[in-house]
Amino acid sequence: MPSDLISTPPAPLSPQGSEIDAGAWWPKIDVNAARDQVNIGGAIPHPRLVEALQQGAISAIDELREWQAAQLAAGHSKLEEVAPNPKVDGKTRLELLFISAVCSFAAARLAERNPDLTATREGSDRADQRRAMADDFRREATHAIRQILGKPRTNSELI
Repeated sequence: MPSDLISTPPAPLSPQGSEIDAGAWWPKIDVNAARDQVNIGGAIPHPRLVEALQQGAISAIDELREWQAAQLAAGHSKLEEVAPNPKVDGKTRLELLFISAVCSFAAARLAERNPDLTATREGSDRADQRRAMADDFRREATHAIRQILGKPRTNSELI
């Protein structure tokens, strides 16, 4: 029995085509894809997410400044030109790692800046969880940066 019900997908939480442009050398960050990548959902409004992604891009670029300068000196005019840089699902490995770092830095910022305002024990527990989540996101960002730099994920020394 046919139905007269027509299903339409929900509108994106950020305007379609919203991007963060970190400069010609770096890939653009799709705001809706970033929202999905770190599982933000609709809890964070578009302007706050954009600001967090901008700050995340600044953090990632700051961490990669010397490496980028070396790549530019080697004649690479874009991140995607740096070799070896195999493609995964249409994007280069380095693009995916950069996007991961930006999104993780942004998610850490959002977790830190959106604490519960309640003074109850339950609110305090949630705040502790958010701080731990921010640390996890920051660690993921650091891992992505270190992979771009060609360094191991951890740095240890004998004491």
